[in-house]
Amino acid sequence: MTTFESWQHNAAALLPTRRPRQLLILIGAFLVTLLLVSVSLQNSETSSWRVRRPWATDVDTIPVGTVKGDDAIAEPKRMHMVIPVSKSDPRFCKNMLAQTILGYPRPTVVMWDQKFDDDRYLGKGSHLAKISGTLKWLEDPKNKKYDDDLVIMIDAYDVWFQLPPETLVARYHALRAAEDKRIAQRMGKAFAREKISSKVIFSASKRCGPNEIRSVACYPVPESPLPNDIYGAVTDTMDGPSQWAGLRTRHLVSGFIIGPVKDMRRIFQRANRNMVKCLEGDQKGDKYYLPKCHKGSDQSFFNEMFGQQEYHREVMRRHHRNAWDRFLDGMVPTRPGAPRRPHKIETLLIDDPLNPSFDHQLMSDPDYHVDQRYEFGIMVDHFSEVSHQTSNALHDTTFVNHSAPLGPQVDKPAHGQKIICSPRAPMPRDLVDNTGGLELFAEQGRPRWEQLPLYSEVCNGVIPVVAHHNWVNKKPIDTLWPSMWWTGHARQLLEARRAQAKDENERKRVGGVDTDTGKSLTWDDLCPAEWEKDVFLD
Repeated sequence: MTTFESWQHNAAALLPTRRPRQLLILIGAFLVTLLLVSVSLQNSETSSWRVRRPWATDVDTIPVGTVKGDDAIAEPKRMHMVIPVSKSDPRFCKNMLAQTILGYPRPTVVMWDQKFDDDRYLGKGSHLAKISGTLKWLEDPKNKKYDDDLVIMIDAYDVWFQLPPETLVARYHALRAAEDKRIAQRMGKAFAREKISSKVIFSASKRCGPNEIRSVACYPVPESPLPNDIYGAVTDTMDGPSQWAGLRTRHLVSGFIIGPVKDMRRIFQRANRNMVKCLEGDQKGDKYYLPKCHKGSDQSFFNEMFGQQEYHREVMRRHHRNAWDRFLDGMVPTRPGAPRRPHKIETLLIDDPLNPSFDHQLMSDPDYHVDQRYEFGIMVDHFSEVSHQTSNALHDTTFVNHSAPLGPQVDKPAHGQKIICSPRAPMPRDLVDNTGGLELFAEQGRPRWEQLPLYSEVCNGVIPVVAHHNWVNKKPIDTLWPSMWWTGHARQLLEARRAQAKDENERKRVGGVDTDTGKSLTWDDLCPAEWEKDVFLD
């Protein structure tokens, strides 16, 4: 007797004797319909379905750049820039020049003039100070009025903006909406009941560094929504040009973070608390921690928070699942809230995101909590729409002039690394001409975005707002700077931005920063004349 026949026989025994056959036929028809729907959904190839799948491996690029004209403009006035940096150098001046040309608000620098000399830690302790320094700004009582404003925290020496603030803000909101659809599909009814919402976006990474992949920081993180063949045969293998080059982005990078001030404050408060506990020896002897709190890596604490958040989202999903849900999940495994399918983290198979079969770190607090103590609204920019980090990913990029044929531009990238995917470079429709520094050119001969060389992630087919050169090899910071779209016009554009100032005092502030100690530093204070050749390239 088959399983279905056995179930039919047992069900009949429980039914009233009057006309059980007809009822069983109706139930059987219902189950057959469910099976047909399941097959139909699993075979569906419409892009709208792919976008909604929670851990899809055939999803198209999230279409954040589909808005044209004025509808693409998002108001950037309520935006704050925070940069942890203790001193200036030409690399910081390149960062500041890019922001100023594009029209970003004057940043506040934290940690300014601080000395770091502890050789036990990365950056001699400066990486840890990024957490405490940024938190100081977030907790400053005078900044309380900015709670609903956006704040962007970026690294100082290896970040280049290339697109305007209007584009960044528009993409921030579009990415949040797209991620919430994926989470709703992944969590099912728990998404609405727990009022889950994506709020803070981190740049995305291919690896969970510096944390151990068997730790809670790493294994609970869901599978990437990028296509499962994006890098061809090396996708999700360790066989790419570098050990992690073939992995799809799913983990976070802490060198670019954007979100509302109040939500960023809560994240940095928890990160700072965890950092203090770790430095006090709370994790001493734990085999899943590198010595000295992962050598003083700020990113390790954010990784841990992200992993704990995703662990507890899975706990929430299971908490709100009942027997009927589990029965239907077996019939329709792609329905909202159904269990995740098995996937890998590097070479390890994750068959259960809470308790994988391999030796792993246990979650210290695995129980469901009504207060959502591990929920922070953290998400990552999987498709590199707002920020692309170059570690293990320079092979995915090149500069593209969208008015010229793509082939010759990807054959010999300026960085010298061979592209590892089938490149594509559609022109995004959310770039509005006469914005982001283009309006500073004379009207006659003013370029359009499609005519400029733009740093492009050609595997996803996107132009990120920011290029984050966090690869351990810093040579591209020098070799790629001449490829930025303003080269040959940088000094002219800086002066044109200054000319928009209302008075001389405001003019002096253009290109400068405010410090968390109350100082106001001008461009000339930050970038002396002897650095100009390296910065302006004229």
